[in-house]
Amino acid sequence: MVPVLGHERGISASAIGVVLGTFALAATLIRFSLPWMAGRFKEWQVITAAMLMTGGMLAVYPFTATAWAMGVCSGLLGLSLGSVQPMVMSTLHQITPERRQGEALGLRLMTINASSVLMPMVFGATSGLIGVAGVFWCLSAVVTSGARVAWRLRADKNHG
Repeated sequence: MVPVLGHERGISASAIGVVLGTFALAATLIRFSLPWMAGRFKEWQVITAAMLMTGGMLAVYPFTATAWAMGVCSGLLGLSLGSVQPMVMSTLHQITPERRQGEALGLRLMTINASSVLMPMVFGATSGLIGVAGVFWCLSAVVTSGARVAWRLRADKNHG
């Protein structure tokens, strides 16, 4: 949706490409700090914080009017989402019984691939109904509400 929002704001295709590149660069750079983070924080803490940060950035994104502002939001999203994937993999490994880990990883991969196909169609149709900003805000609400599930991983691990 970032290219659609950028186009709506009159931002050039090359500037939108830089905004998207900022996300990829931030998601890559945060990986260098993961050993430090893993030594200081639990997986549920990183996942919860990343979901809250992602939800916040998605809520703010529609208010950005310039490529610079979009780039800042994109970079922050890259930091939050780049930190999550390894933590999700670690959490899946820890909370899934050993004999079912292949199934859990397969389900995760299937969900990611299905969302790569479905999300553009759903977002496109939805933006036609409620606007581009509405899609960002709905996604923000969904991601932020998911932080509660990540927070509960703390209780599940302490009691089970």
